[in-house]
Amino acid sequence: MAGINSNATAAAGTTTDLVIVGGGIYGIMLALEAGRRGKRSLLLEKDDFGGATSLNHLRTVHGGLRYLQSLDLARFFESVAERRWFLANFPALVQVLPCLMPLYGRGLKRASIMRAGLLLNDCLGLKRNAGVAARKCLPQGKVVGKRFTWNAFPQVDRKDLQASALWYDAAAPEHQRLLMEILRWACDLGATALNYVQGETLLLHHGKVGGVLAVDRQSGQRLEFRAPVVINAAGPWCRQVAQKFDQDYPRLLRNRLLLFNILFKRKALSEYALALVPPGRPNHTYFVHNWKGRLLAGTAEIAVAAKDENPVPQAQDITDFIADMNDAVPELMLGEKDIEHIYAGILPATATGKLSERETILDHGSQGGPAGLFSVSGVKYTTSRLVAEKTMKKVFPGCRAKKTSPPVAANSGRWFFAYDWQNAANETIAALKPLIEEEAVVHLDDLIFRRTGLGENRRDIQRLLPRLRTLFAWNDRRWQQECKRLQDLLHPL
Repeated sequence: MAGINSNATAAAGTTTDLVIVGGGIYGIMLALEAGRRGKRSLLLEKDDFGGATSLNHLRTVHGGLRYLQSLDLARFFESVAERRWFLANFPALVQVLPCLMPLYGRGLKRASIMRAGLLLNDCLGLKRNAGVAARKCLPQGKVVGKRFTWNAFPQVDRKDLQASALWYDAAAPEHQRLLMEILRWACDLGATALNYVQGETLLLHHGKVGGVLAVDRQSGQRLEFRAPVVINAAGPWCRQVAQKFDQDYPRLLRNRLLLFNILFKRKALSEYALALVPPGRPNHTYFVHNWKGRLLAGTAEIAVAAKDENPVPQAQDITDFIADMNDAVPELMLGEKDIEHIYAGILPATATGKLSERETILDHGSQGGPAGLFSVSGVKYTTSRLVAEKTMKKVFPGCRAKKTSPPVAANSGRWFFAYDWQNAANETIAALKPLIEEEAVVHLDDLIFRRTGLGENRRDIQRLLPRLRTLFAWNDRRWQQECKRLQDLLHPL
């Protein structure tokens, strides 16, 4: 039964080595790392794979430059190594990202300090390109002059500009495909992945984990999935799942931070990703990504209450974001009318409302709870694989991982779409048919938003629908229901 499939009933008839609850990047990486150790996992996702925080990030795979400011060398080395892992294993999906930060002599953002920081970044990151294809290797950083900055970023605020810091990071413009190709790899190693199946109750036998009782949200059927280990990787809901399976552990998600990014209906400001610091907020840096030639900016952070199940940025939050952007680039003159889409997700926060620094890996059995139950609360997309590796070492101590490579399909660009996809050839659209069959596309929005980047250009989705109709064997009634579901997602009440 290994694979990405929607046959929950058949999967319930087997016993696996572990059940993973949560199909975001952390749950998927857990399935991958389990497979590398010869363990068969069953992954349960209550909605669609990668549909929450994992879908709404900035499409970047950051190294550890930011951690040098606080001399957090452990996190620096982890981030550099994990960025290298993405570049080495997914060269068709992860690209080199040149980054430029204009410097105005304020605080630590000075040419002399940044020159030293970039040198340290390169010296400590000497192994950043080990095992990476030549075309994906990251060059050394440097400080460049005003003329270079003006040419690279014509709209830069020239007042008091002294120089710019230039360094190289990584990006994943086809972020949906990256997540799904990692899941394909996990399934190639023996995992079974089910979407729209929600874990409800922990199955116990004499205080030990025996599996999970779950509900198939499509049929309403209640199913038992047997395994001696269950890992709760439910992302924003991990604390609730822990409470449901055992008891409340506040440290899993003591405080919640809403992070959001905005895609604007504007062309990118530069071929470089820009690190911009608004003069009015000298301690906050916005990262303005050149995503497929469009202006994607982030990240804003807002502390939200635990009782708010699905928080979204409020009007004032969005106004403040736009004001900061205009403050950083006075010629930009953005307005709310320029917003294409807002991407928002929940991550763990500190008591002071800052993003948590470290993941939490909890062994419930060591806390007096069921033996074989674990919970994972992660922070960074980039280090998700490493956290999965750390978890596997706790769950299966002494079980070593084998070297494997992603399936060949991971290097295929057949499901890539430009932002302006309207001119995509008919055969390109037709190539989506096997994807629908192979990746458990249950709903129309699964395909548009979470298997491809077709849904990024939301203004033209209506024009896309007739071209997708022939890909599905649904009758007219089902097709109309799916179109209505899509409209409700695009225009919620």
